[in-house]
Amino acid sequence: MLKRIHAVIAAVALGGAALVALPATAGAATAAGPSDLTVSPSPVVVSAGAGTTATFTYKASEKGAARLVDRDGRTVTLHPGPAGYGAYTAKHDFTFSDEPGTWKLQVWAGGRTASKEFQVHWTTDLDFDAAPDVVDRGDRIRLTGALTYRDGGGRQAYDGQRVYIAFKPVGGSYSRVGSVTTDRHGRFSVDRNADRSGWWRAEFEGASDAEPATSDSDRVDVRAQAGRTRITGFDASPEPVDAGRALHLRGRLEISGFAGWSGYPGRQVKILFKPAGGYRWQYVTSDRTDSYGRFSVDVTARTSGSWRAEFEGAGGAGYSASATDDVTVRVPRPTPPPKAHTRVVQFNAAPEPVRYHRYLTFRGTLQAWDHAWEGYGHQRVTVWFKKAGGSWHYVKTLWTNSTGKFWGKTTASASGYWKVVFAGNGETDRSTSRIDWVRVKR
Repeated sequence: MLKRIHAVIAAVALGGAALVALPATAGAATAAGPSDLTVSPSPVVVSAGAGTTATFTYKASEKGAARLVDRDGRTVTLHPGPAGYGAYTAKHDFTFSDEPGTWKLQVWAGGRTASKEFQVHWTTDLDFDAAPDVVDRGDRIRLTGALTYRDGGGRQAYDGQRVYIAFKPVGGSYSRVGSVTTDRHGRFSVDRNADRSGWWRAEFEGASDAEPATSDSDRVDVRAQAGRTRITGFDASPEPVDAGRALHLRGRLEISGFAGWSGYPGRQVKILFKPAGGYRWQYVTSDRTDSYGRFSVDVTARTSGSWRAEFEGAGGAGYSASATDDVTVRVPRPTPPPKAHTRVVQFNAAPEPVRYHRYLTFRGTLQAWDHAWEGYGHQRVTVWFKKAGGSWHYVKTLWTNSTGKFWGKTTASASGYWKVVFAGNGETDRSTSRIDWVRVKR
C-alpha cells in the first residue's frame, strides 16, 4: 500500500453532492430493490491537485440512501433525493485526501441493500535510463529508473513494487526480459548483456492503489566488438623529483590477437595529468608508439599529482588506459644569501682601576660590512663579565644608536674581564669585542 498519513475525511464526506432524481421513463417497471449500480469513471484515477469527479448511478423503487465506503471502512454519505422509483445520480470529487484502494458504493432502498466495488488509484511516474547509448557486443549495459506516485504533497517514492524490463530489437516488438523490485527510494537498477541494437523500457502493471505506468523508451546501439587493447608497464620517473627537472614517462600499448598480446605500433597515446587534490584529468602531451608498441616522452615536473596514459581507440581497436602513477614534486628551498660580517670596535671599560661600588662605563661601536665598514644602528649588544679563573656571565643589554655607537654603565664589585657580544640576526653574523681587564680597588 502507498505509505502516507491517512487523512480524516468525515467532514469532507458529509459535503458530497446530493443525488438528483432523473425523470422516470413512462411505463418503466418498478425495480424490486436497488439495481444497476454504476461508477464512472472506473477506476477513479486521481491525477491532479484539483481532483477527479466520479459519477454514481442506480435505480430504486422507493426512497433510499447511498454512501461510499473507502478501503479502511470510513464512509462518505450520499443522499438519494425524492421518493418514488426511478434512476438516481450523484457526484463525488476525489482528491489526494481520499485513500487509494478498493472502495464500495452501497445503496439501501425498499428494505434491501446493494453494493458495487470500484478502485481509486493515484497516478504513477516511471523514469528510466539505459546507459551507455553505444556499446560493444557482449558488454554490459545498466538499466536504472525510479517509480513514484503523486499525492497531495508531490511525488513520493513507491517502494517494494515489481517493475518489468522490456526490450524491442530493431524491426521487432516489445517483450519482457526480466523484472526488478524498487528499493525504499523507489529506485531500481539492473545490468544486462548487450547483444543487439534496440529500445529498452520499464513497465509497471499497477496495484490496488496505483495506476499502471510505462516509461519512455531508450535506445542502445550495439556495435561489433572492437579489438581489446591495454597499456602495460606505464611508469613516471624519477619519483620523487625536484620541481623544474625532467620527468620521464614511458609504457607499452598492446593489442590482443590470435597469438595473444603483442605491441601495437604506430598509434597515438595521450599523456594525462591530475594535480594532487584535483578532480579533472588534463591533457599534457602525446607520443606515437614505435614498432614494438612502446612510447616515451619527457615533461617538466612542476607540481605533485597523478599521471596516466590513454589510447582512445582506432582502426578497430578499443579504448584503454594505464594504471595511474603518483609522483611527488619537491620544491627546493631557496639558498639564503650570505650574512654580512660584523665587528665591535673601540670597546673600553673605564676607569681602570675603579673603586669598589663606583660606576664602570662601557663604550664602543658595532659595525657591519656593506662594501665598507659602517656603523650598525639600532641593534642590541650584551655586556658580559668573568672573574679571574671563573666563567662568563651576563650583566646587561645595551642598544646602538643610529651610527652604531653604544654606551652604558654598571656598578663595579670585583676585578675581572669585560666584553660585549653581538648575537647577530637574519642578515648579519655574530661578533665579539676585545676583552678588557679592569681592577677594582677597595
